[in-house]
Amino acid sequence: MIRLFKNKSINQVTKITVVFTAIITLFITLVLFINTYNEHQKELKIIESDYIKSQKSLIKNETLRAKRFIEYKYNKYKNNLSLEVIKNQIVETIENMRDIRDGSGYIFIYTFDGINIADPILKQNSGKNLINFKDPNGKLVIKELIDISKQKEGGFVNYVWNKPTTNRVANKISYAISYEPFQWMIGSGVYLDDIQSVLWEKKREYKQKVFEYIIQILLFAAALFLTSMSISRYFTFLIQNDIDNIKDTLKNVSINYDNINLDKLTFKEFEHISFNVNLMINELKELNMNLEKKVQNRTQKLQKSEQFAHSLVEKQDKFIKNAIHEINTPLSIIITNIDLFKLKNGENRYLSKIEAGSKIIHNIYNDLSYLVKKDRIEYKPTNINFSDFLKYRVDFFDEIALGNNLQFDIQIEDNLYIYFNDTQLQRVCDNSLSNAIKYSYEKGVIFISLIKQNDVIIFSIKNEGNSIDNPLKLFERYYRENDARGGFGLGLNIIKEICDNNNVHIDVKSENNITQFVYSFQLK
Repeated sequence: MIRLFKNKSINQVTKITVVFTAIITLFITLVLFINTYNEHQKELKIIESDYIKSQKSLIKNETLRAKRFIEYKYNKYKNNLSLEVIKNQIVETIENMRDIRDGSGYIFIYTFDGINIADPILKQNSGKNLINFKDPNGKLVIKELIDISKQKEGGFVNYVWNKPTTNRVANKISYAISYEPFQWMIGSGVYLDDIQSVLWEKKREYKQKVFEYIIQILLFAAALFLTSMSISRYFTFLIQNDIDNIKDTLKNVSINYDNINLDKLTFKEFEHISFNVNLMINELKELNMNLEKKVQNRTQKLQKSEQFAHSLVEKQDKFIKNAIHEINTPLSIIITNIDLFKLKNGENRYLSKIEAGSKIIHNIYNDLSYLVKKDRIEYKPTNINFSDFLKYRVDFFDEIALGNNLQFDIQIEDNLYIYFNDTQLQRVCDNSLSNAIKYSYEKGVIFISLIKQNDVIIFSIKNEGNSIDNPLKLFERYYRENDARGGFGLGLNIIKEICDNNNVHIDVKSENNITQFVYSFQLK
């Protein structure tokens, strides 16, 4: 519940409360409606049950009355009249005493063999054997009536029968009891379709009652909702007004240090909070007045320190530039003279070692020069024949590789072009080749490949050497896996920065003393 109101405004909390109240009201209404519906269903069942009980009692009394009449007539005339005459008189009397209001309530008589003796409605059945007669549901009506009539108290049978007044089949219940001296089954029945009319009327009354009930509930819910909204909005207005007063004062408290006006607040809680806030404002005012003086003094000192640091950085920057320039001049002279000596006198293994060392220093110089200039100049890209460029850089490092007893295995596809800056591409190639040479086992082979796959040019360098312990740290500035091999830990950091800025993906794999760097250059 606390999380529900977290980070909510007062208006939002109010809306949530109103919605929650509406849901509770709806739930209570639904529960009351369900209870009313269940009570109505119980009432209908009770009405139906009472109706059937009353009808059963009626037909049972009629049947027993008819049996008593038969017993009376038989006992009175059995010594004076023949049995056949007595039976005829009884049948005639019974057929004339039936109730004709709805075709029910009449007495019917069958022999135990199923022969119709008396049926005031269907006189055409007189004398017929109906023991095998079935109603539309397949029930042997006459047989079941005869069977149940032989029980001591008789019994009731439910079945479907044609109702004379409507000429339609309807549910019917009959009571039957036997008269042993004549081997007769005496019965009387009543149709149950009238109960449907009674139940329909009750349902109609219930629907009307439910409709009125729903109208009342809706009116009550609407009144409750409107009242809740009005009260909620009123208190929300008071709360919001207090909050606005506090907020408006605090908005400019750092400028004018005004206190919150407690007389404008409505709620005690806000007054208590505002009182403590005013104490804080007054303390802050005193603190700031003293702090301003301290800040001014400190600012002056910081300005002097900043000027000194700026001057120091400028001097350091100038020193690095001059140092790099001073390194480049003799380095260029050494390399140029080595080339001239080779042209005049041929290869010399001592000069080759000097050349290899010079080229290593030259690569370090290029790294330092790039670091100094990268934030000061813009390296614009151009279309570069990557294939020729890489062959040229491999040729530059060939002497260094030979000096370390290493060989290059080169697989470079021709005429692969990329849109890149040549200075930055040289840093990627040179540092990758330099690292492969530096960390390879002696007399090993460095595999260099440049291929195109779909819209990607893949530059790969693989060498055999100690596996890299922390591939993820390789590209951190000044990090070195092996301090014994020298270096500043700058080359791979420069590569990473250039590749990130030019959407070049780097993948490093190092296991089983095989290390491979793969650079993926996107053509698009």
